[in-house]
Amino acid sequence: MSTQQDKVTELTELVESTPPRELEAAVARLEGGVDAALVLVFELLVSEFNPDKAKGQKGVFQFDIASAEGQKLHYVHVEGGTCRTDKGRHESPDITIGIKLPDMLAMGVGKLPGAKAFLTGKLKLRGSPLMGTKLGEWFDHPET
Repeated sequence: MSTQQDKVTELTELVESTPPRELEAAVARLEGGVDAALVLVFELLVSEFNPDKAKGQKGVFQFDIASAEGQKLHYVHVEGGTCRTDKGRHESPDITIGIKLPDMLAMGVGKLPGAKAFLTGKLKLRGSPLMGTKLGEWFDHPET
């Protein structure tokens, strides 16, 4: 049984070594496939949450991830100094983030900065633009 860190390392190496157009098929061959990789990415995001930076603020980030298997839906909910994630569609997200699976995986393992993804059109935002900046502000992303 590999640890979460082993799985993150494996996914990071795959993202770094696989062309984006081939990444989804490569991830699908991992234990648990695409769904397990996305759960890992969102667990990693939650682990990077910094409650001091989000003091007294709240928000729901809905992720609509386009994959060959269809839309993958996940959300991140910040409230009361806590952060949690779940699969599915939240009933009232503050912002919806549309992104393709290879870009989400690259962003999730720190190989694609969110601002760069947005500026290059890889990430589409619907809802509060201010909320879009909070992903960068409330979470401590390790330098890569």
